Amino acid sequence: MIKKTQQSAVTDKDSFLAPSSSLLDNHFDEILETTEEILGLAAILKTLSPTDAKRDEYEGRLYVALTHLDHHVKPAIKEWDRVVDRMPED
Repeated sequence: MIKKTQQSAVTDKDSFLAPSSSLLDNHFDEILETTEEILGLAAILKTLSPTDAKRDEYEGRLYVALTHLDHHVKPAIKEWDRVVDRMPED
């Protein structure tokens, strides 16, 4: 597994992107962590030759990470829409 370079920090009290629900906050954390993993795997794959024995392993891990990302992006969008729909129309 690719190690995270830093703790994911989306929540800033004055930020527009502060999650409005704990579910959204959880999805944001997972999206950030998985994105870091995808970037790390893509960097590794760029350095490997097409015939490298490790290539299949890293491509498999990249597929799993992309699937995991998809698993969190879709519900995050749905939750974001739910939160926005509950906001006043001002």
